[in-house]
Amino acid sequence: MVKALLASVAAAAATMLLAVGASAGATVQHINLSMPEQCFPGKFGSTFCVASTGQENIVQTPSGNLSAEINVSSSFVASLNGAVLASGSDSFQEHVLYTNGFTVLQEGGMHESSVTTSGGVTCTFNADIHVTGLDLATGIGHIQYSNVNFVCA
Repeated sequence: MVKALLASVAAAAATMLLAVGASAGATVQHINLSMPEQCFPGKFGSTFCVASTGQENIVQTPSGNLSAEINVSSSFVASLNGAVLASGSDSFQEHVLYTNGFTVLQEGGMHESSVTTSGGVTCTFNADIHVTGLDLATGIGHIQYSNVNFVCA
């Protein structure tokens, strides 16, 4: 769930920052979100490895509308002295259409699936959310559907 929140915040920030550069026309900007596996040593023989593949595409039309989509997958492994303590993977897709000078999220969808295993327990998080007409100033809008579940076994 933390990955979903961080991905959404990062996506929104990147979208807004890049919108300034795209405001001149309808040129599509492609942002590479891929990262080869990187491992980081921790204390007491621990290691944390992460990798991701994906891309974000952003376009702002001359009328001022902004459309963006993100498609990214990531994985991680946490180990202690070579023994795997936890591992997981995540798939995240998001699409948005902003209108009225970025004040209205005309249409947005987030789809995520995440699996994490630790200590013999596997937890799965799934989210499928779609909103329309969300005014960012007032918070008024429509949630067409919000299917979120978290299960551990």
